[in-house]
Amino acid sequence: MVGTVAGLRVTEPAEDLLPEGSYQADKDECLPIAQLAFTNTPRPATARAVREFSGPGELNSIVGELWVTVHQGDDARSALDDVRKALTECSGSFKVPGAPMIYRDLEPAQAPDLGDESVGFRFTTSAFNVSTPATYAVVRTDHILTTMMVITDTIPRPLLEAQLAKLPDWGGHTKGAQRIASADL
Repeated sequence: MVGTVAGLRVTEPAEDLLPEGSYQADKDECLPIAQLAFTNTPRPATARAVREFSGPGELNSIVGELWVTVHQGDDARSALDDVRKALTECSGSFKVPGAPMIYRDLEPAQAPDLGDESVGFRFTTSAFNVSTPATYAVVRTDHILTTMMVITDTIPRPLLEAQLAKLPDWGGHTKGAQRIASADL
């Protein structure tokens, strides 16, 4: 999806910040959250596409990201289980080696009642004496995860719903993977 939805401008990111391999966390129990913090998922994906969105106004600064991943077998369901487990076991703060941020105040947030199941959470990042909130919603629709992150306390539901509305048209797993791989969100 590229365009404007509910006053938010959706674009392709200038670069994909996910490096080869996956991110690590200094606490194993926090790894699923660290992976999502860098537009990854706790379980391997066969295809992945990322978009950024910006708010209205002259500055059009980036206020969030949206990414869709296709998974094999039960990996999408297991990924949400991994996130739920991390929400109960990851306490205090954690770091991602090589990244300047400290992640703290992890807590569950209202999950949108969308898809087959969903989970929501929030935390605060601190880097260079600046703290920023981050709120996440992860929605599973069959074998596809749609994840949204915003630097506010409120997920823009119309944008999330617009993305989810595109999923049923994708058909089966193979077709969905090909469509995401071609970045046709």
